Amino acid sequence: METAAESKCSASDEYMIEASNLTKKFNDLVVFENLNIKVKKGEVLVVIGPSGSGKSTLLRCLNYLETIDKGKIVIEGEILNPKDKKMLRRVTTKMGMVFQNVNLFPHMTAIQNVMEAPIVVKKENRSEVRKRAEELLNKVGLGDKMDYYPSKLSGGQKQRVAIARALAMNPDIMLFDEPTSALDPE
Repeated sequence: METAAESKCSASDEYMIEASNLTKKFNDLVVFENLNIKVKKGEVLVVIGPSGSGKSTLLRCLNYLETIDKGKIVIEGEILNPKDKKMLRRVTTKMGMVFQNVNLFPHMTAIQNVMEAPIVVKKENRSEVRKRAEELLNKVGLGDKMDYYPSKLSGGQKQRVAIARALAMNPDIMLFDEPTSALDPE
């Protein structure tokens, strides 16, 4: 097993994300093969392709919600090691993701959905998290919907709660899987 120092990638510290020779298969279906990506701090990368071409799978591989079959993923200079669960959790906590299907907790209000992960995962102070959650919900135009449950929100409103929820973790990296699909053009 590698130590933390050994898992650091010496030549790629300038990249936030570096994926090399990634291959992902589902049985006989090859989703992508020998895929290479480099993303610098502050850079925006957009992946465009038809439905079913592997865009969502790629994002899920980058934050290790899916395992890769071959290749290497480096996040902020650290090589993801699937055998080191503690390291995976620490590194992937630095990444926020807004899913295609927003997956809000139906039994929680908008503000509770935004507050949940910083409190539970990062053990942050509840009152500080609440203040940040209120600011984020105001920023996405939902200051008046903080106490609404997902069943009372439109698709676009749920999408904006999901964006606020991902930002509440103060991630270094944001991954968006069709984040505007339920939003009006404006």
